Amino acid sequence: MAEIVGTLRALLDNDNAKRSAAEQSFQDARRQQPAATVSALFQALAEQQLEEPVREQAAVLLRQCLGKLRDDGSTWSQLGEAAQAACKAKLLELLELEPAAKVRRKIADIVQSLGNQLIDLEEDERPQNAQVWPELMPALMRMVMDRSKADGLKADALWTVTELLASIWQIFVANANNTLMVLRMSFASASEAVRGHAGQLLCELADNLSTKEDRATFVPLIPDVCGVLQQLASSAHTTECNALLQKLQGTPNSSDFFKDSVGQHLLPVLCTIAKSHQSEETQRLALEVLCSLLEGKPKAISNVPGYVQQTLEVCVHFLMKLSDDLDEWGQEEDEEAEDEDNFENGKEVIDRVSKCMGEKFPAVMETLKPAIATLFQAGAWKQTVAGLAILATIAEFVDDEATVLHMVGAVKAQLKASNPRVRHTAWSALAQFAEDHSEAVTSESSAAEFLPEFLVGLDDPCQRVQSRCMEAFQLYGGEVERELLEPYVAEMMKKLGQKLQSSCPLGIQKKTITFVAVLAGQMEDGFAPYYAPLMPILKNLVQSLLHKTEERTLLGKTFECISLLAASVGPEGFRADAEVIMQAMIQATQVPNLPSNDPVKEYMLEASQRICVTMKGNFVPFVPHILPGILEKFTLAPKEADQALVSGLDADTEVNVTLTKENGQVKVMIMSTSEMEDLQHAVGCVHTFVEELGKAYAPFVAQTAQALLLVFDFSMDEEIRDMAFDTWGLLCQSAREGGQADVVGQLVQEFLKRILPKFEQAGAEGRLDEEALKTAADGVTACLKKAGPGVLSREQVRHICQVALQALSASLKRRDASEAESRKRPTDDEDQEGDDGDEEGVNLRIACCEMAGALMQHHAPFFMSECLMLCMELVNRFIQPSVRWEDHRLALFVCCDMLEHLGTGVTPHWQQFLPAMLQDVLHQSAAIRQPACYGASLAAKDPAFGPMAKAAAASLSQLVVQARTTAKKKSGKPDQACADNALSALAEILVTHHQAIAEGEAQLWSVWLNGLPCQVDSEEGIKNHRTLVRFAEAEKPQVLGEAGANLPQILAILVDVYKTEMADDDTSRGIGQLVLKIGEQRLDQVAQKLKDKQRKKLLRIHREAKEARPA
Repeated sequence: MAEIVGTLRALLDNDNAKRSAAEQSFQDARRQQPAATVSALFQALAEQQLEEPVREQAAVLLRQCLGKLRDDGSTWSQLGEAAQAACKAKLLELLELEPAAKVRRKIADIVQSLGNQLIDLEEDERPQNAQVWPELMPALMRMVMDRSKADGLKADALWTVTELLASIWQIFVANANNTLMVLRMSFASASEAVRGHAGQLLCELADNLSTKEDRATFVPLIPDVCGVLQQLASSAHTTECNALLQKLQGTPNSSDFFKDSVGQHLLPVLCTIAKSHQSEETQRLALEVLCSLLEGKPKAISNVPGYVQQTLEVCVHFLMKLSDDLDEWGQEEDEEAEDEDNFENGKEVIDRVSKCMGEKFPAVMETLKPAIATLFQAGAWKQTVAGLAILATIAEFVDDEATVLHMVGAVKAQLKASNPRVRHTAWSALAQFAEDHSEAVTSESSAAEFLPEFLVGLDDPCQRVQSRCMEAFQLYGGEVERELLEPYVAEMMKKLGQKLQSSCPLGIQKKTITFVAVLAGQMEDGFAPYYAPLMPILKNLVQSLLHKTEERTLLGKTFECISLLAASVGPEGFRADAEVIMQAMIQATQVPNLPSNDPVKEYMLEASQRICVTMKGNFVPFVPHILPGILEKFTLAPKEADQALVSGLDADTEVNVTLTKENGQVKVMIMSTSEMEDLQHAVGCVHTFVEELGKAYAPFVAQTAQALLLVFDFSMDEEIRDMAFDTWGLLCQSAREGGQADVVGQLVQEFLKRILPKFEQAGAEGRLDEEALKTAADGVTACLKKAGPGVLSREQVRHICQVALQALSASLKRRDASEAESRKRPTDDEDQEGDDGDEEGVNLRIACCEMAGALMQHHAPFFMSECLMLCMELVNRFIQPSVRWEDHRLALFVCCDMLEHLGTGVTPHWQQFLPAMLQDVLHQSAAIRQPACYGASLAAKDPAFGPMAKAAAASLSQLVVQARTTAKKKSGKPDQACADNALSALAEILVTHHQAIAEGEAQLWSVWLNGLPCQVDSEEGIKNHRTLVRFAEAEKPQVLGEAGANLPQILAILVDVYKTEMADDDTSRGIGQLVLKIGEQRLDQVAQKLKDKQRKKLLRIHREAKEARPA
């Protein structure tokens, strides 16, 4: 034994070299003499004369030896049956005899670890004992029940059982009477540890019981465990109370277990602890239990009288746990200040309660209304801060605009409060409303109220409030329209310029730079006058910061600001400074010994993208200099987790973990969050370069494609792989536009060679990773759409379509099998109402349909001859109204693609789907209405649509009127998107089938015009607004009205959409030309009927159109 003791002591030594040598020596012994090593560790562990740390280390190594039992060549597998049996017996003996608490707990940990690995019961089994270790449960129960045993041993035995429960709960159910007896006896113990661990055991057991019948046996113990919790809460020590509270945290099973007793027994205890316990940590744990039980079963728990109300009362109580030292608070910066945990926790729980209540949020709102009113009426600063915090937290869940405006009015009233903490919280609340309800709080009337407040906030005597004001502007200012912002820019820039040139704190300087960047981004070329005075200041700042590693965030923000400033003057205005700035950005990323999470990397890539967007083709000379460094990031990949890799990570390194299976072996792969973000930003940057430069990027296509292949197998984040696939599609487009037809073909074939086998492999293995296949399907779609026509053979078109439909079919079979399996398991109403867990499947099936659509788009003749009948089979199967809505929607998607890309080729098949599609225009679900309306707009292009035009127009008109006359709500956006699509269909009918709808034509024109502008769907917005420009240019009387009566309305629509996502560049140019055509005299007359904001924007449109007109 002397040798193993020496090794154990060396492992505890402070000398790294000794520890490394001892570790190597132990691993060699374990590998070469497994039985002898395990035996020696048992001897050391049993030798009570040894120092306790040495024995603890022996336990740690023994747990390692008895771990990973199922791995090939594991120590356990080399022991033989007799030695294995001896190990199990010796562990139970040592556990029972060990007097030292720390060592005993480590032995208990070995027991639970070994037991969990050995015992593998089926969920529906109910055995009396664990046959693989029949001595285990009797021994542990005896330790708990034997009155002669020490309380410490009993507590550790209960802890061991609790840790084993995930593997052995079926045995406890089978021995229910014995379980009840053990728990009741333990609840009556004089020892806090025994009572607490018994409570934890019951909570863990409840968490594993999924049927009502199993739970019913143990429900009578709920008053006992609540009594134990109450006793523990009154103790001077918090350890056992906190541990029990942690176990009480709700899951769906535990919420089901407690739901019928929670109001009478658990709720009063938890509320008392949360409000009045001496320990804030214990208070927070009690609130967490209240919240998590509600999240576990929102419907059932929210129906408990007073539950939601009392939980929210606790939250309000938490919100007022604020420091009284305002001077100390004011001297701290937000980024460095310590969180006030109870305050933050109160906000978080209000957010979670609001979220989990879903459609029942109005009940939360009604509960909070009197509390908010009371807080504001109290007049004390803490109550006001709490009231503002509640308003900001629930903003996301408030639906109607009138309520939002009422709430934000209360926020505005506190922006000039005398207390700095109130002002600080008010600015935070305004930022939150700007994020959640930008349209409402940045409207013309709201902006007129809030923008002057920012001018005041910039001079706030408390710098922490100043800082929060500027932070709020990042969100608020980024949503305000240029014309509304313009009157305040000069004064804002005056104040910001003073801050930039003064010695203000670093935090204020960062916020100032960002404030300027937001102004530049919103004002666009209207910010150009500030370029000349600002750029020298920013360039000097860059030079002064390049080698200051402690101020990297400020450097990054400066690059961000410069890139937005460049956009204000365009490529010609920025040309003189471009080379210096690009060199500085490259130099900034090459500073030695930078941390892995250096913020400049992200800022640099984002700034490069903006500069590329601004300079277009003039950016190409910079690409060879920055592209290699960006492509180098594509080599970043997850690494297999081993001891050396894990031990080499810093304590504060955030990592992402995934499991992969290779040659039948499961591997744990890890990648640091900073590396993953580097890869994501690099792929995104290249995506922007290719998209913006188009054919000018063609010289770099081969280099980029070679590097991009490394990302194709990236398994940590589908979003990154999706971006990589879409970038590959853009490379195809760049090569095509650059006249490199051979390269396009090579890119497409390489992509298909790598991606299509993934579908075939998944089908052969019967294993469907639907999220990964959805990404692959999206990649195929992007590649084929952007590569254009002539890249596929007839056979390839057929094969790709078959692959897509087979994957769709496999996904449906998986869904049906999963649902059939779930029907076998007993569930309650709330389980049945919840998410069916098929979101990834739904997305994959849509992506498969889009693959077929991509084939139709550029290879229609091949598709018609090889694939049409395959798709019509799917349509005929799913177009029936009795089919579940997700599948019915798939049929509509396929029909829309056929109508769009196959044109008259599919007209002979209309009768099989078009009547159902037109009926769906008024379907109760927006998810069905939207594709139905879109399909109607496509079908209406065909003269054969004439006989259906009148009825279709009536349905479409009804839909538009209903949507546009509904009060404005966040939840109404899907309905408005349907109306946007319906407007496209109406326009097409009015143009192509005016004879068929002659009787009600005037009314339909009125509906179309009054339904504009489009509100949600930007693609349909672009179509309709382009059409409106065309009609106005042609002076179409049905649109302009008698004597041009509708011109003010038309101009108001077009002014609002000018240079927004609802109008592409051609449409915006068309609006400008229309404005010039109308003439200044008529414009002056019309402008009188426009809003002030619209008049200002009209002047800008007129100016820009004149500047763009050839001399």
